[in-house]
Amino acid sequence: MSAARQWQWLDRRRPEPGSNALGPIGVHFTQNYLHLAQLETRGNSDIRMRSHVSLAYAESRVDLLATPGAVGKLIRRGMREGNFRGRKVVSAMPPEQVRIMSVSYPASADDNAARSIAKLMADRVDGPLTDYVIDYVPIRMNSYDGDRLALVAVSRLDHANSYLDGLAAAGLHVDFLEIGPLAIKRLISAGAAANKRDHVFVVNVGEVTSNLTTISGDRLLADHKIQFGETLILNAVATSLDLATSVASDLILANGLDPAQSRIDFGGGSFDTNVAATLVEIVRPEFLRLSRELDRAFRFADSESHGNSHKKIIVVGGITQWRGATALLESLTKTPVECLGRHHMPFAGKSEDVADISDEQAAEMSTVVGLALRGMLDDE
Repeated sequence: MSAARQWQWLDRRRPEPGSNALGPIGVHFTQNYLHLAQLETRGNSDIRMRSHVSLAYAESRVDLLATPGAVGKLIRRGMREGNFRGRKVVSAMPPEQVRIMSVSYPASADDNAARSIAKLMADRVDGPLTDYVIDYVPIRMNSYDGDRLALVAVSRLDHANSYLDGLAAAGLHVDFLEIGPLAIKRLISAGAAANKRDHVFVVNVGEVTSNLTTISGDRLLADHKIQFGETLILNAVATSLDLATSVASDLILANGLDPAQSRIDFGGGSFDTNVAATLVEIVRPEFLRLSRELDRAFRFADSESHGNSHKKIIVVGGITQWRGATALLESLTKTPVECLGRHHMPFAGKSEDVADISDEQAAEMSTVVGLALRGMLDDE
C-alpha cells in the first residue's frame, strides 16, 4: 500500500456533511463498558435521543478488543437490546491504541498540508509510515509565524484493522473512525449553553493519567495526557495517613474535600470538618499539578484567540463524586469548574430523553453521544 493511498485510509470513511433525520450509531468502548447511542431529529430539527445501550464487559477492554469475534458478539447483543436502526456507525479507537500530538508544519504554497504532515510524521514513528493510520485536524490555518498547526492522531494499521474487523463481525459499516477528543468537542459545541467565544477545558480523569482537551468555540485546539489521576490522589492519602487505598477512598467519600461544607448539606453521616481539612492539605499538591497543566492550556488557548474568551473547566471521571473536588480545583485555577452531566447533552431540554439518565451516566456516555452527533450538525 503506497504512502499516498495509506494517507487516505481514514478519509474514505468520512460521510457527506449535512443534517440527517436519523443519525449514525455511535460505538464506544470505555474502560468498563460498551456504549451504543443513536440520535434523531424530528419536526423542528431538535436533536433527540432515539436509543442508547451500555453493556459491561466480562473481561478487560484490552482482552475483549484482542478478539474481533467477541467484540462482534457484544455489539450484536447491544444492537438487539437497543433496537437500533441501520448499520452505519461512527466509532473511536481505544485511547491506548492512539497517539495524539500537536504538529507544527510549514505553510508552503507548493505543498499541501497532508503531505507536509506526512513528511514530519515519518521521523516520529517507528518503522515505515505505511504501517500506520494517520489523520489530522487543522488548529491554526492562518500563518502569522511561518507555520501552521494541526492535531495529529496516529495508530498502527494492524490495530485499526483489528478494531474494524470487530465492528464488521457485528455486520456494521464504519462511516468514520475518529478520535475521542473530536467527539467531546462536538458534544460540548452542540450543548444548549455552548458559546462560540468560550474556551472550554475538559479534564477526563483516569486512574493514573488524565486527558486534557482544549476547545475554543467549535474548534478543537489540543488534547494531551497529563500525570493526574484518581489512583495517584488516593495513594497520596493512603501513604500520608498509613491507610489502605480502599480506606482512603472511603474517607474521601465520607468527608469530601471541602471543610466549609455543613453536615446538613453533606447529608449527615460521619462527615468531619477536621478530617476534610486534613484531606485537602494532602491532596492539594496533586490538584496543583493539574492546575499548572490547565494554566499552560489557558495560555495556549489565549495565544490562538488573542485572549478575548471566557474560560470554563468541565471535569469527567470518578473524582466528580468527591464532594468539594471541583470547588478545590476552582479555587486553585480561579476559573469556573463544573462536572459534565445531563445538562451538557444536546437533548437536555427534553425531559423524556434524560429521565432515565443520571449525571454520572451522561458523563460516561459523553464520547459516544459525541460520536453519534457526527453529520447531524449544520456546521459539519
